[in-house]
Amino acid sequence: MDYCTSSTHPVPRHYSFGRWLTSILLFTAATTPTTKGCVEGERDALLDFKTGIVKDPSSSLSSWRGRVDCCRWSGVVCDNRTGHVVELNLQNSDPYNYETSIGGEIRPSLLLLTHLERLNLSYNDFGGIQIPKFLGSLTKLTYLDLSWSNFSGAIPPQLGNLSSLRYLDLNSGGLSTDGLHWLSRLTSLRYLDMSFGNLSMASHNWLQAVNMLSSLEELHLQYCGLTDLPSSLSHVNLTTLTTLDLFGNLFNSTIPNWLWKLHRLSYLDLSFSMFHGAIPAGIGNLTGLRELYLGVNSLSGPIPTEIGIWNSLKLIDLSGNSLFGPIPDGIKNLTRLRKLFLSYNSLSGPVPTEIGIWNSLKYIDLSNNSLFGPIPAGIGNLTGLEYIDLSGNLLFGTIPTEIGKLSNLIFLSLSSNSLEGTMSELHFANLTKLSELDVSENSLVISVGYDWIPPFQLRSIQLKSCKLGPAFPRWLRSQNSINDLGMSNTSIEDVLPDWFWNIPAFSINLSQNQINGTLPTFLEHMTNLSTLKLSMNLLEGPIPRLPPNLSYLYLYNNSFSGSLSSISLPLELELLDLSHNHISGSIPSFVCNLTQLRILDLSSNQISSEIPWCWQETNFIIYINLADNKLSGEIPSSIEKLTQLRSLHLNNNSLHGHLPSSLKNCSGLVFLDLGDNKFSGSIPTWIAQNFQNLEVLRLCSNMFSGNIPSELGQLHHLHIIDLANNNLSGPIPRSFGNLNATKTYRQRKLTSLGQHITYDALVKTRSALSNFDGTYDDSITLTIKGNSLIFSIIVYLVNIIDVSNNNLTGEIPVEIGSLSTLQTLNLSRNNLVGQIPATIGAMKSLETLDLSFNKLSGGIPQSLSDLYSLNHLNLSYNNLSGVIPSGNQLQTLNDASIYIGNAYLCGAPLTESCYSIKSNNVTKENNKDGSFMSSYYLSIILGYLVGLWSMFILMLFKKNWRVFYFQMVDKIYDKAYVAIKIRIASSTTD
Repeated sequence: MDYCTSSTHPVPRHYSFGRWLTSILLFTAATTPTTKGCVEGERDALLDFKTGIVKDPSSSLSSWRGRVDCCRWSGVVCDNRTGHVVELNLQNSDPYNYETSIGGEIRPSLLLLTHLERLNLSYNDFGGIQIPKFLGSLTKLTYLDLSWSNFSGAIPPQLGNLSSLRYLDLNSGGLSTDGLHWLSRLTSLRYLDMSFGNLSMASHNWLQAVNMLSSLEELHLQYCGLTDLPSSLSHVNLTTLTTLDLFGNLFNSTIPNWLWKLHRLSYLDLSFSMFHGAIPAGIGNLTGLRELYLGVNSLSGPIPTEIGIWNSLKLIDLSGNSLFGPIPDGIKNLTRLRKLFLSYNSLSGPVPTEIGIWNSLKYIDLSNNSLFGPIPAGIGNLTGLEYIDLSGNLLFGTIPTEIGKLSNLIFLSLSSNSLEGTMSELHFANLTKLSELDVSENSLVISVGYDWIPPFQLRSIQLKSCKLGPAFPRWLRSQNSINDLGMSNTSIEDVLPDWFWNIPAFSINLSQNQINGTLPTFLEHMTNLSTLKLSMNLLEGPIPRLPPNLSYLYLYNNSFSGSLSSISLPLELELLDLSHNHISGSIPSFVCNLTQLRILDLSSNQISSEIPWCWQETNFIIYINLADNKLSGEIPSSIEKLTQLRSLHLNNNSLHGHLPSSLKNCSGLVFLDLGDNKFSGSIPTWIAQNFQNLEVLRLCSNMFSGNIPSELGQLHHLHIIDLANNNLSGPIPRSFGNLNATKTYRQRKLTSLGQHITYDALVKTRSALSNFDGTYDDSITLTIKGNSLIFSIIVYLVNIIDVSNNNLTGEIPVEIGSLSTLQTLNLSRNNLVGQIPATIGAMKSLETLDLSFNKLSGGIPQSLSDLYSLNHLNLSYNNLSGVIPSGNQLQTLNDASIYIGNAYLCGAPLTESCYSIKSNNVTKENNKDGSFMSSYYLSIILGYLVGLWSMFILMLFKKNWRVFYFQMVDKIYDKAYVAIKIRIASSTTD
């Protein structure tokens, strides 16, 4: 894209040839002798003006002295007839260099130059003073340029008095105004530039003021903070406008239709201004348009076919929007087109086959769309083409050899497509001017002769994932201008030749090959080298002395050995990754002297001893990974000096002690992994109070005791909690239900991550850490489902709570059901009681639920069948009872072992049917009833016998009881006998 860039002096894109020519003419006029000397009073006024200039490093005003004719002074132009000063041009001779600028005070003596018509003070340094109000009294001014001269404050409305002004340039970053009503009085104005000024307070009426300028031809209002662009305008008065530049404002609206009434427009820039909606068809009315910039907005819909009407168009920039559909056929009519930028949209369909008729085309960027099909062979007809970028699409097929005809081509990028086949010498035959080549991330084979010498000298070579090997490409030896070399994953199985280390590159990436051998001792002589990536190879031996200007060093996943203290590390080092090697020894204290170091990864080595205690305030490190080593001792108290630290990995060592309170100073921590060590004591509450941005907390497999702090529920970004395998006790905090990060999906910007494998997790993720330009691996080890799992790309989307294998008691809090995006919940191997809360059914993202080896009771809630993502469930070894719910996702979980150890559960997938359970229960009840009745009758018989024998024994020893008893028996017998006899006699008589 053709956007402006800023350096010492930001110069906007519209700083055109015309303005440059104007400056040259003004400078030429300033040195042209006049026929009449200057007016003495005006000379004195200029000398007084000079006294206010206290900074003149390039001696721009050295000719302003004595009684010399002021019309001969540098920057002064007089009228040949009258001798009056008509122009003062003090523009900095080197606009990009403040060191040559003048500065000081603008004295009111300028008012004595009553015939002054042109005043140019641009690209100087007036120290932030305000624009003098008295400039509004120079009523004969037709040209005023105060741009980029470090003026600040309010723009004086007195400038509205300059009724003869035709050219006004106030382009500067420090100016502001609360209204533009004064502009309406500048009826002769043809050129207006107020770019980079703060016009936000004038946003409501700026257009009404500008619309009064009926003679205006060019309007530049870049980055002015404008928010209001009316959708309609009752009367468009800007009929002479040829250039409209509103780049970088905040309109947040659709493109207004009144713009298409500006029939004389040849240049329209609405880029970076938050426009949305479709590109209006009315844009076809601008038949004289030559340059159209609508890039980096939120425009959607197809590219209008009316765009093909403008045969005058030389440049189109629609990049960075949401446009979709094919590239319209009408675009083939734009035979004068020189630059076409359509990148970063959602365009589909093939690259137009008519591309070959655009004979004037020099730049084409269609990258990062969804274009498919082959690259048209007709592209070889564009002999004037200098820049091609078709990367990031869905192009397939082979690369046409016709591309080798583009003798003016400087930049070629076809990366990240599905291209295949071979690139041979024919593809490069006439590319004598080629400077940057990128065909990475395709399935290409680079096949050239052993002695081939390319016709070009490349500055950048990107061949990632192409096949170059197995031998190291010999043709690289001829490339003497390489700055950036990227040949990772190119199937090289060779040693690096000695001549390779003579390449003058700033960046080398040969990672992910099978390069073997050792690094040479003369590596240190590569003084240009800033980035070296040799990771994931078969390199071995000690690491030699490194280049002095090296900033980024990636050597992970090799077989380097030797002591860490023997490695000479450059002081400019910002990133050091030696992980997954065989490096031993202790961490040397000079690591603390690397004040530029931001990333330190020494994980998975054989490093022993303690973590250095030498950290200081000058260390701005943001990432430390010392995991999987043999470190011992405690976390040093000097870690409190690392206030920029974002990620700390000390897992899988032999560290011990309590968590030091000095860690509190690392308040920006996002990622804390201290798992698999010997830390003890309680989990401090200050973790929640100080680490408000914490996303990952891993303290598993230590010796922590006490309760889980309820304050952890206050960490609204926390989405991975792993406290498993400790000695924690007490209840699960109800505050876990407040973990907002597990309630809603988070939007985070990360870069590439690791690869997807199966369970027990080493989670590899590439994350862009704040204020760091590079990318880096962030890793975490999790235990999930008892197996190993590596997540790809999405560690920031992984939501896990694991507090298994502790001594937790109490019930599962119902509040945990609000964690709707939680994916893994492991509460196993504790002493939890009560029922499984039905609210768990609301955890719609839950994939893993492990409640095994607890003392849970009651039934399994039917709501578990609503967990459509659930693929791992373990409820074994509890006291659960009743029917196992069925339906939906539970139908797929048919492994009986997930319910084993619950005696009173029944139903599928268990073999015990609920009917047999019921029958057994009835039988057991009947048995209980029979046993009860037997006991009842037995007790009656025993009672009777005991009573009978008790009476017998008493009568045996008590004579009076015995006499009384037998007398009573006799009486009863007699009465009974008489009664029976009477009854018999009575019945016989009858």
